[in-house]
Amino acid sequence: MSCTPMIKVFREDTKWAIASQVVAAELERLARQLPTDLQGDGSRVVVSKEGFAALLVFGDVPNEKLAKQLLRTTTPVYLLDFDDDAPVTLKLDRRKTRVTETRVDEHPADFLEKHGIMAPGYALTPTPVREVGIIEGVSVGEAKRALPSEADDVELRDHPRGILIDDAMIAGMLAEKLGKRAYLMFHNPEDGHFLCMVQEADHSVSSYSPQKPSPNCPPLDNVLGETTTEGILRILEIPGELLGL
Repeated sequence: MSCTPMIKVFREDTKWAIASQVVAAELERLARQLPTDLQGDGSRVVVSKEGFAALLVFGDVPNEKLAKQLLRTTTPVYLLDFDDDAPVTLKLDRRKTRVTETRVDEHPADFLEKHGIMAPGYALTPTPVREVGIIEGVSVGEAKRALPSEADDVELRDHPRGILIDDAMIAGMLAEKLGKRAYLMFHNPEDGHFLCMVQEADHSVSSYSPQKPSPNCPPLDNVLGETTTEGILRILEIPGELLGL
């Protein structure tokens, strides 16, 4: 099922979260390790009727180290990034001595709502952000065979580099499954912000923005030698109208 886009409606709302089927005390212990300004009113532990709990944090960037601490006592653990341009729901699983990371195709607020928790500051309102993804070295037929049934409504197109998908999150998940490189692009026509995430075949992700780098991924100096939005779209052969440009 593709995620329901959302927008942030207040400035001091949920920035990121850690969630799991866990008692509140475990998350409260993690909250005490947050920077001083994020303790107290800067964060909140919420538990649903089903026992699913989340540490909601209203500032800073996601702390994967804290999520992995919780992974020592329970699995899976979800690390949720409410970034306006590239929200991510990441599932961390502990398997003996190995930790696996998998993207979940849901907006973090949708994911929490499904588990009985409302993230402050999010409403079921379409986001202005436009997105598109390119997966290299794969055909439309191969991609369709690998798509999960709940994502069969996405549009796949032939592209000189492989395929183009109108849903960047699904493109990232599909590229990970196929072991291919992907370019995931996001553009907000309201403020002009553009972000290109480059997901390598080994699942590592870095990003580039002509306006401001993302705090959630290692930054790139350019994308295939290009440093402007127009240049990146040209080198990747993406029509600007797909991203509202």
